[in-house]
Amino acid sequence: RQNAAEDRAYIESCFGRSLYPPERLRKAEQELCTGDHLGCHLWFAAGVPSPEQAPTPEAKHLAEQAQLQADRNRAYYAKNRELHRSVVLRLTEQIRNCILVWRAPVLDDARVFRCAEEENQPAFTVDLLLDASASRLHCQEVIAAQGVILAESLTACGIPVRVSCFSSLRGYTVLRVLKGFSDKNLQNIHQYFASGWNRDGLALRAAGDLLDFAPGPAPRHLLILLTDASPNDSRRVPPSSENPLGHDYGGTFGVDDAAAEVRTLRRKGLRVSAVFMGEDRSIPDAERIYGKDLARIRGMDQLARAA
Repeated sequence: RQNAAEDRAYIESCFGRSLYPPERLRKAEQELCTGDHLGCHLWFAAGVPSPEQAPTPEAKHLAEQAQLQADRNRAYYAKNRELHRSVVLRLTEQIRNCILVWRAPVLDDARVFRCAEEENQPAFTVDLLLDASASRLHCQEVIAAQGVILAESLTACGIPVRVSCFSSLRGYTVLRVLKGFSDKNLQNIHQYFASGWNRDGLALRAAGDLLDFAPGPAPRHLLILLTDASPNDSRRVPPSSENPLGHDYGGTFGVDDAAAEVRTLRRKGLRVSAVFMGEDRSIPDAERIYGKDLARIRGMDQLARAA
């Protein structure tokens, strides 16, 4: 029942201006907020919440909490710097070994060795998508550190990486870009904070649209989600002929919806995989959504092997 203009102002104050021009954002909503997501909205941003620009006490409180969380994320990373550094080195080495094997002559791809210009061009990009819903409140510092570690390792190997996070508030599914493909500075990844809900199916649609809007410097793309595989949103699924009263977005329905969107992205040629860090009871849901392209971790020391 909130005023639509107030909702939009609130979302912009919490996450920054839209990366998309107004017409492009309208087009994305028309194409993606359909079916089970009818009535929802999208927001693509790269900003940082500012208490000074907050239009309401609620928005000011979120902005203040976001600033505090960024400080906690940096402090946690610095406190565990030796562990994080060792994970970066191990993961960087493993990625380089994978690339060497991939380029080996056994694949009969002589072009890699004969053409110096091709050798210096990245073969693919990585989009790292972090679940930023309230279910991650207890491990925000760890998730931010994982984002930094993965981005640093991929960057060291010459692989372009973009780091974004997603959550849903007031019917808006928000994708916030913390690091773009061309950004050298990884510090903004520490601006990660958790809030609201997670409408995973719509977030996956939005991630695919972001790739269309800003695809990066290579033709092939890998999307990696850091997730607990528990879709859940306050905005109900609208009524339909199958469900005249509509129903909640979550549970089995949310899992099936996310799984369908993963299959759609894969059919379009996007490789989708996930690093799962969640409860034992959610493992079957994670497997249902991501299939075999899934690795589970319980702690930071397992990140290199899983990723």
